[in-house]
Amino acid sequence: MINGIALNLPDYIYGILFVVAYLAGLWLFRYNSSRFGLTMPDLVDLSLITCISGLVGARIAYILLFPDHFNRLRDYLAIYEGGLVFYGGLIAFIASMAMFCRFKSLSFRQLFDMLSPSAALGHAIGRLGCLNNHCCYGAPTTCCQIYRLPDDPPGLFRHPTQLYESVFLFCLMLALNQILKKVYSGQTRKTGLTGGIYLASYAIFRFMIEFIRADNRGGFYTALSLSPSQITAVILLLCSTALMAYAVRYPVDTRGTTDEQS
Repeated sequence: MINGIALNLPDYIYGILFVVAYLAGLWLFRYNSSRFGLTMPDLVDLSLITCISGLVGARIAYILLFPDHFNRLRDYLAIYEGGLVFYGGLIAFIASMAMFCRFKSLSFRQLFDMLSPSAALGHAIGRLGCLNNHCCYGAPTTCCQIYRLPDDPPGLFRHPTQLYESVFLFCLMLALNQILKKVYSGQTRKTGLTGGIYLASYAIFRFMIEFIRADNRGGFYTALSLSPSQITAVILLLCSTALMAYAVRYPVDTRGTTDEQS
């Protein structure tokens, strides 16, 4: 419920938004690849790899975090009802892209740069599906009285963390597009920098917003009361920092040379 208005949209809207998010991300990827004149892999191959790996990884992560939600075979397959963990999809996607680039002799850093704005855009759209499904919701608050769950008592409002994240990711997508333009307009290209900034930015945001999430975080908590997503965010921040440092330390000369393959 947003500002007193009940959405009451069917559960399959989540699946529809997932498709919309994927198509929007694919369009942005083609646009960025074309405007910089880069040779990219076949879209059919790329679509199969990104869609399958991301979907499977996101579902497996959800199953691992919430095993008590699955009692029959149908439960494992009902992704249209939600039940996808972004970090699981992201990690599976990065791993599959690395293997794909190695097999196709492509630059992983360059491909990751081109896909980063698309990932942010698709994720921003996907969070709207979370809003409709009433998952990933925030803790009770008195400072932002526009969102509540259907079963919440009168007068109780929650942080619309789904909207917070959607707005952040959309702004991040715009920023990444500008960073891409700057990185790929010179004689040397710091390939991997855009992808590193994407991972680092989201990791920091996700770590912070976890403190106002109130849905079941699943899995385990550490002695510092960090959720699994916060632990993952810390690991990704370290990895993205290394990627950005490598991109700055080893830029690619565009005058007749090619990027590394990993």
